[in-house]
Amino acid sequence: MTTRKTVKASELDPNFKFEVASTYEGSTVLWCVQCGMCTSNCPYSEVWTVKPHQVIKMVLLGMREEAIKCESIWTCSTCFMCAERCPQGVEIGNVMFALKNMAAREIGVPEGYKQYGHQIYESGRATKITRGREIERSKLGLPEIPRVMLPV
Repeated sequence: MTTRKTVKASELDPNFKFEVASTYEGSTVLWCVQCGMCTSNCPYSEVWTVKPHQVIKMVLLGMREEAIKCESIWTCSTCFMCAERCPQGVEIGNVMFALKNMAAREIGVPEGYKQYGHQIYESGRATKITRGREIERSKLGLPEIPRVMLPV
C-alpha cells in the first residue's frame, strides 16, 4: 500500500525547478511529462521507496527539502537507462547529480557515501580487497588482483 503525503502549497518552493534547471546537470528537468518510463527502466526502482519519476516530480512541484534529502539521489547508480528510454530526453541521472550537488552544499554528504568515496580515492576501488579475498582467489587459481597506483 502506498502512503501519500499531504503537501502544503505554503511549503513549496516555486523556484526550485528553475534552480535545478539552471544547472548544467539539471538542464533537462523541465521537459519531464511524468510518463514513468524512467522508473520502468531503472534497475533499482523495485527497492527504492522514492522512484526516479517521483524524485523529478518533487523537483517540479518545488518540494526542495524532500528532494535534496531523498536517499534515492545518493543510491542512483547513474547507469542512464532512464535517459536512454526517456521520450522527452530528460537526463534523469544528471538531474540526480544536480540534486546531489545541492544536497552536498546545503546539508552535506551522508557519512556512508563519504566513506565510499574515500575508499575509491585511497585505493582506486569501490570495495576493499581483503586478505580473505586474496586467499580465495589463490585457491581458485586466479591471479593476484592488480594494485592500483595512485598519485600521492
